[in-house]
Amino acid sequence: MSLNYDELAPIYDELYGDEQRAKYDVILEIVKVDASSVVLDVGCGTALLSERLKNSYYIGLDRSRGMLRVAKRRVTRYLSDLVCGDAERMPLRSEAFTYVFSITVVHEAPGLVREALRVLRTDGILAISLLKKKRELLSSLLHQLESPLVLDVEYVKDVAIISYKRAVARVL
Repeated sequence: MSLNYDELAPIYDELYGDEQRAKYDVILEIVKVDASSVVLDVGCGTALLSERLKNSYYIGLDRSRGMLRVAKRRVTRYLSDLVCGDAERMPLRSEAFTYVFSITVVHEAPGLVREALRVLRTDGILAISLLKKKRELLSSLLHQLESPLVLDVEYVKDVAIISYKRAVARVL
């Protein structure tokens, strides 16, 4: 059963804000975002991640207009944009982002990793998380990534996965 995020949007931060921030903190201990980076937050919800990425160019993507309305109040800085769109068919150009984050979304969007890798620059970093109760999806996610790092922290409800997008050698 999928949540109705448009209805949940006004109270989402109150219900899940601390839980989501804990996930960001675990990932951002490993992933150090450069100030000049272009960051995509897939399934951004209310744009909680933007609070921790104040010096980078932040783009939040979500399919819920209700969540994006709440996010718009949070993301008031100059270097930010919000986009209404599908995580499996992102309305974004290829290789545009230095970092792609997607926290607690991949279980609802099986094609997310493929799309995230499409929009991620070569040598960019992908950081996603998966609910621990959906752990059966972990193996298929790991097979799509190059040398992924898996973070399973006891007090966080998700397993975090961090991977680089490497250049692929072309045979001429």
